[in-house]
Amino acid sequence: MEVNRIKRKNICPNPKCGADNPVGAKFCLNCGARLGLPAKEVFESLFSRSLIVAGSLLGILLAWIGTIVYTFGESNTAVKAAATLNFLGFAFLGTFLICGGISNRDFDKSVRLGMILGGVIMLGLRLGFL
Repeated sequence: MEVNRIKRKNICPNPKCGADNPVGAKFCLNCGARLGLPAKEVFESLFSRSLIVAGSLLGILLAWIGTIVYTFGESNTAVKAAATLNFLGFAFLGTFLICGGISNRDFDKSVRLGMILGGVIMLGLRLGFL
């Protein structure tokens, strides 16, 4: 489902200028001031759907490898490495779910809430808060 986004004009950030610029312009045509994306839009584009999926799959893979190493590892070093991999996997998964739920407005509100709650629960369980 395609979400209609509001196209923003490139208005010059210089309070003395305020000129309208073309949509793809990097600099103001009137005064030469740098035009850029607001930090909010950069954060939204940073956690796209594909990056959320890739980060979540990486977290699941790390946790799965940690579980396998813990199951079949016999030395103390293997157990420590497995615990580290397991923690990193759940940390990746929880972080990407939380950040994706906060920043990506393409999802429904209930899906975003589920992502945030799932990430908080995963991080809380791994950190020992829950």
